[in-house]
Formats: sequence, C-alpha cells, structure tokens
Amino acid sequence: ISLLFFVLSAYYLYTAHQIQVFAFDEGAPFNAKTFPIYLGYTGMFFSGLKIVLPDQKPVEVDPTYLEFKKTILMVVTMIVYGATILKVGFFLSTSMFLIFSYYFLGERRWIWMFILSFPFVALFMFLLHGLLDIYLRDPFLKMLGIIG
Repeated sequence: ISLLFFVLSAYYLYTAHQIQVFAFDEGAPFNAKTFPIYLGYTGMFFSGLKIVLPDQKPVEVDPTYLEFKKTILMVVTMIVYGATILKVGFFLSTSMFLIFSYYFLGERRWIWMFILSFPFVALFMFLLHGLLDIYLRDPFLKMLGIIG
C-alpha cells in the first residue's frame, strides 16, 4: 500500500507541475501550483518513510469492523464533487460536499453540519479572494452578484 501511495503521489506531483497559472501569478510565492506540489512531495516523503521503515509489529485488522458502505458513499461523494465544482462553483459544491460527508459519516446535528460547512467555506473563500488574492471561478456567487 505504501508503494502504491508513493506512485500515486509521484503521479500527483507530475500533474501538479502541469497546472497552468496566470502570467501575473508565475512569480508569486503562492499560486495555484504551490499547494499541490508540496502535497505531492509530502505524500512521496511519508510513503517513502513507510517503505524504508516498516512497522516492527504489524497490526491485524478485523474486516468485520470495516465500514465499506461509508467508504463507498464517500468515494461517490468525492466523484460528484469533482464533477460539479466547475459547473456549480467552489462555494456551493464544497459546502454541499461537506454536508453530505458529515451526514454519511454519521453526524445528525444539522445546525453543526451547517455551521461547519457554509460559513467555513465562506471564510476560506474570503481568505483566498480577500487576503491571498487568489481567484476561484464561482458561477453561483457570480450569479448572486457577490463576486465579479
């Protein structure tokens, strides 16, 4: 599994270098490529450590305690999120992704699900747009007239 994670991280790093950035963003200390590149290196580093330094005492996992239904629901939710983020926009698709994730993982307190999704994503978008000056295309917020 560590070797597979290493290969996937290497592929992710390769694709992260293919991300195109705006000409005015190329020299910026933080742009669209920065986080994915660091994430790829981090994944390769930790999976490489796991390959080189394996566990001394392997853990036995009882498959009867694994929750395959939740895992499949989360994978389907991620696929739908990836398919809708460009059409719907970052704000609405990420908020809905968080709400569905909380629900599928067992949370039933709707007020907390709402507080930890919509306001959290709005704060994150403010940090990206307002402070870091990173533009995220969002058709939903553009339709509402919040961003231009």
